[in-house]
Amino acid sequence: MSDGRVNADQQEEGEEQQNLVKAPVKRSLGLLITTYGCLFVGSIASSLLAKYYFVHGGSSRWVSTWVQSAGFPLLLGLIYFPHFVFKTTKRRPFTRFTHRHLLFSVVIGLILGFNNFLFSWGTSYLPVSTSSLLLSTQLIFTLILSVIIVKQKVTFSNLNCVVLLTLSSVLLALGSSQDKPAGLTKTKYFIGFLSTIGAGLLFALYLPVTERVYRSVYCFAMVMEMQLVMEFSATVFATIGVVVYGDAFGGVKIVSTVLCIWGFSSYVYGIYVKMKKDEKNEKEEEEKGHSGMKTVEDGGEMEVEMGKVKDDVAAADERV
Repeated sequence: MSDGRVNADQQEEGEEQQNLVKAPVKRSLGLLITTYGCLFVGSIASSLLAKYYFVHGGSSRWVSTWVQSAGFPLLLGLIYFPHFVFKTTKRRPFTRFTHRHLLFSVVIGLILGFNNFLFSWGTSYLPVSTSSLLLSTQLIFTLILSVIIVKQKVTFSNLNCVVLLTLSSVLLALGSSQDKPAGLTKTKYFIGFLSTIGAGLLFALYLPVTERVYRSVYCFAMVMEMQLVMEFSATVFATIGVVVYGDAFGGVKIVSTVLCIWGFSSYVYGIYVKMKKDEKNEKEEEEKGHSGMKTVEDGGEMEVEMGKVKDDVAAADERV
């Protein structure tokens, strides 16, 4: 019986390992092209909209930072609809979402929030072309940090491509100082330059760190759950900046934000308590099952021993 339990545990561990998210061997070309297209359009739109805000009278960098992550509630649909509405998965939301996942998601989210702030700061000072070209320097940062953090292999072709693109971007950015808006001092231009470089560096750090954390994730839903916590943390960071630095954020907005954060936190806490309760019930059921198996096993051993005694008595009678 003990060997059976060991084999069952090993089989369960093997299944959990197989469930971990791994890079697919065959990628769908259509899905890949669609994903790249969305990223391309989103990157261009974010830069243009951010600059449009500052050109047409916007002055709050913290508000610009806030809107970059404030859409996190939309992820709730991707998390809850598959289980409760479409019934396409048996996994309940936030199952096996451990303290480790929560801690890493919050820390990465705060880093992402600061990255958004640097992006807003740089965009407020630099022309769109200059800031976009400077952001492409994240390629070389991503390559270096990927080698250090996730042990990615470097080939001559990708290294050559990254170096050339980065050098061309830096040269174009340095040569575009004459395109700076009227009234922009060299100091502000330099601050915007460094802020944009810093945003590229932080985003380059975000990518390999997130990839490493996702290695402990075993389904797409958990990826969305971690993204929800990350974006929520980034939004809290921006909200604190809006309040502390005195941007236009009236009493109604403050109360609304506090209620939103309070409600969301209460909701997540309720999910966490329910998850712990389910885990406790599962452990109790497993313990009951093991105790029942042990009783059967002990009863079998007693029957074997009684049978052995009877055989010994019968053998003694035959000798007599």
